[in-house]
Amino acid sequence: MAMIGRSAIALAQIVVLSRLLDPADFKSVAIAVTIINVGIVFTDMGLSNAVIRFRDVTSDELVSLFWLNLMLGGGVTFAVAAASPLIAWFYGDTRLTPLIQMASTVFFITAFGQQQRSLAEKKLQFKGLFRIEILSALLGFCVAVVMALFGFGASSIVTGNIANAIGVSGLCWVMLADGFRPKLTFRFVTAKRFMSFGLNVVVFQFFNALALNGDVILGGRLIPGSALGYYFQPRDLCLRIMFVVNTIVNRVSFPLLASVAHDKPRIKSVYLKALNMTSSVNFPIYAFLAVFSSDAIEIVMGPKWGDSISVMRVLALWCAVRSIGNPVGILLLATGETRLATVSAMTVSISLFVFVGLGAQFGILGIPIALTILYVLLVPIFWATLVRPVCGAGFTEYHRVLLLPALSTACAAAAEIVVLEVVEGAFARLSLGGAAGVVVYVGASWFLNRGWLLSMTELLMVEPVRRRLA
Repeated sequence: MAMIGRSAIALAQIVVLSRLLDPADFKSVAIAVTIINVGIVFTDMGLSNAVIRFRDVTSDELVSLFWLNLMLGGGVTFAVAAASPLIAWFYGDTRLTPLIQMASTVFFITAFGQQQRSLAEKKLQFKGLFRIEILSALLGFCVAVVMALFGFGASSIVTGNIANAIGVSGLCWVMLADGFRPKLTFRFVTAKRFMSFGLNVVVFQFFNALALNGDVILGGRLIPGSALGYYFQPRDLCLRIMFVVNTIVNRVSFPLLASVAHDKPRIKSVYLKALNMTSSVNFPIYAFLAVFSSDAIEIVMGPKWGDSISVMRVLALWCAVRSIGNPVGILLLATGETRLATVSAMTVSISLFVFVGLGAQFGILGIPIALTILYVLLVPIFWATLVRPVCGAGFTEYHRVLLLPALSTACAAAAEIVVLEVVEGAFARLSLGGAAGVVVYVGASWFLNRGWLLSMTELLMVEPVRRRLA
């Protein structure tokens, strides 16, 4: 519910700010937000993952880890703020200097509440996190919209992100601290075992962040003028869907996988269920966006974003394929395979920069096409080099959990294309096409992917329906 609520707020922000701001503003926003996404990895150096993974964490260790988090957050803030003129020079945009300096404060603010969030996730206390994330997202949304209305341009979104971070950290201390008050003591030796694990994690997360944001990092340099804005907004919209679905599954499956890290059959079972869940939800949503990209752009972002339609269509296909690889990282971290995770993330990020560089030579549409080709090639490679060695999933059972939702999605997409051809009006096409797609997808899943359908009805607590289907 937290992820769905946050994404609904984020969608509302896209709808409003796409109409209040100029597409040229979003080039600066894209680069500044990307700097945050990459730099946030270093705010705790993987300590939050270490806290979740290790079962026996003492109060003295928590105190030292808290102060270490603050020091790391402050160091990253200073480093990024100091590097902002160099970053602005690289992209040829002097407006980036104050924007990145503002954005850098997010690192220090986030560090205040990082530990409380990690402990809550470790205990699967998602109700408190739900309230915190929704309230903070609302705060960030309101601040961004108000500033945009007063003409602050690109800085509106960055300020909204800062307000969101303040809300999360502040509410974490109010709602999750459970009486914890850090003493004015710090012992490096108590944090040593967490750092040894965390250092491996942070290298993985850094290259993973590069793989996620490399298209904007390099595209901001290679794509001229405001064209990056026409790429970034539909990209943001598409990725948020994956962040909702995969984050829900990953935040639950990571502590579960960590708890059975020495039981290979159970690891395989949890991972394959997580993979089937993410693909079964992501595939039909992205197919819907690909079919109705023109209508979605018109309704969500407005008529001035017409240049984003074809970009949106290809981005939807890329995100559908990319969502397959996301649970692999959770599998590797939860089982302690941090070196293997690092090597894989490094390989993907380097490959991504090469493909983006080649794709950019054909204009803005060439980037998502190149990304789609890359991730299609990576699917069997992920299985052979990562999934099979770690959990023992065979070729057939691994690809079967992907093929079943893909076939169901193809049936739903066919029905949506029929609606697209015969129905007039963007809103009518989206409404009727969505309804037709859901009905056909559920029907096809009954024959092809019934295990997922039963799991979803149980998850949504539709008990009478679940019993009838069973």
